Amino acid sequence: MSWLTYYLGLFPGLFLLQRDVTCKEYQKVDMIIKLQDTVILKCAYPEMGKMIQLSWEKKDGDAKHKIAVYNPKRGEKIFFPYNQSVTFLSSSISGDIKLKATAADKGLYQCSINTFPEGVLLKHIAVIDPAKFPRSRAADNRVQIVPGNIMTLSFGYPNVDSIKQLTWQRMAGEEISIIVDITPSQSFIGYDYKRRIQFIKSPDQNISLTIENVTTNDVGVYSCHIDTNNGNWTKTFDVDVEGDIKMFLIFGAIALGSLVLVISVVTIICVWRSKKRKANNTQFQKGTTERHNQRRANPNSYTNPDVYDRPNSRDMEYQEEAIYANL
Repeated sequence: MSWLTYYLGLFPGLFLLQRDVTCKEYQKVDMIIKLQDTVILKCAYPEMGKMIQLSWEKKDGDAKHKIAVYNPKRGEKIFFPYNQSVTFLSSSISGDIKLKATAADKGLYQCSINTFPEGVLLKHIAVIDPAKFPRSRAADNRVQIVPGNIMTLSFGYPNVDSIKQLTWQRMAGEEISIIVDITPSQSFIGYDYKRRIQFIKSPDQNISLTIENVTTNDVGVYSCHIDTNNGNWTKTFDVDVEGDIKMFLIFGAIALGSLVLVISVVTIICVWRSKKRKANNTQFQKGTTERHNQRRANPNSYTNPDVYDRPNSRDMEYQEEAIYANL
């Protein structure tokens, strides 16, 4: 089933979704991040088709500034001056980069992935001033998820004639992910949620959002905001991992960390012992060589223990016992 069919009937006359959204200062924004000393820009490769090349750029009006490129065959390249502040995180194929940011790094960033046969995949991230980053509000409902299952969030709103705008978004830490942003004239689905969501408006004025195959990365505060001719409504959901599974993940992480620590300590001890043994062998060989050289240089020297300890036969010949006789 095509992902477009999930949205039929959302608004009267709205049947096709266009990749467009207006978000105050920026357009086509999939994620909003608060400016910090270190900013993580995420562009997870969805493994749709074969990756040909992945690239990062910063958009300044109509101009684009190259940041980094990753090619599966040729590796990665980071362009000046970002080679002083940008690094790829772990596996370059994921596309995530770390930016040591300053105030000059505010702006709109674009990640593009050329794939075959899917074509070009685009993700846009806005890095904004901390003062403009919205604050989270208290959740109206709490929802627990099980990784691998389906999560459904429902929002019932008063019966009104028309909806001017409807937005679902997720806040986690210092970043906001846009899930959907829909108006009667345009629609937008976030990069990280394509092919993974169902969005249905039922006749009883109930709007539900369903996300398939949820993971621990889907934890956060979700909010649904509806703007109508008669007022605005917002509902929030605090989504967390189910208790038992959460404890399992915590204990699993602790066990893994302990195992890594033990392995590290054992490795350090083994390396230290190996170096110490090697140093002792080297010292022993050095001392043996020095004694050998001393013997060759002066065989009669008292520093030579073999010579020093050897009895002197000439001295022993003259050591005679005195004999006394009475005549």
